[in-house]
Amino acid sequence: MEIKKFTVDNLLGGKLRIKQPARGYRIGIDTVLLASAIKPKAGAKVLDLGCGVGGISLCLLSNHLSISVVGMDLDSDLVEIATENILTGGFEKRFKPLTGSVLDPHKSLVPNTFDLIITNPPYLESSSSNPSPEKRKNSANIETEVDLGTWLNFSAKFLKPGGNISLIHRADRLDHILALMRTSFGGLTIYPLWPKTGRPAKRVIVSGIKGSASPTKILPGAIIHNVDGSFTAPVQAALTGEKLLADLLS
Repeated sequence: MEIKKFTVDNLLGGKLRIKQPARGYRIGIDTVLLASAIKPKAGAKVLDLGCGVGGISLCLLSNHLSISVVGMDLDSDLVEIATENILTGGFEKRFKPLTGSVLDPHKSLVPNTFDLIITNPPYLESSSSNPSPEKRKNSANIETEVDLGTWLNFSAKFLKPGGNISLIHRADRLDHILALMRTSFGGLTIYPLWPKTGRPAKRVIVSGIKGSASPTKILPGAIIHNVDGSFTAPVQAALTGEKLLADLLS
């Protein structure tokens, strides 16, 4: 489906300018906060699974100058836009977007080769969601062809032993996420994102280590908004690229 209208938007306080479709799924704060909550080891080889136009990848590359990222998305039009974003941002030597899917990965991907997988998988189960008229929005938000278990099994296959996965998802699916992750991952950490003080978390960032037997930890998490609706200081610093949420976890 041809994309006819675009916007160019600033991320990380203007450090990134990212082209994206004007309609359908668009980069939100989930993207920036997930990238900010991750601290890859120096020189890490990263796979961004479902990379879209490259939002998470480009934020991560901006925050960590020694890593490289391979992105994969089933939508070739979005991969083409990601390639434009690379050239605009000067990331062509460190980011390689590819067309492929969990069911039909790009032939260049090799199992057991990535140090880290980052992903913002579809949040909604197909049986409990109302499809949008925007096909790309459905693909990004609803588990259509691939469910979360298949997504996680793919990730385990392509991570090195001891490699890490980090994902952001709906807090109300946390029990399902943990049950699926425990088949391949241990050392699970849960980082809740609360919309305001005293409100239930709506999002969680969950990380795990392939093959680890370490126990699960619940981390302090972050509150997104102050009472007046403004962003809290840690979240504002993460969104502008001034400080990483990952630094709050250490």
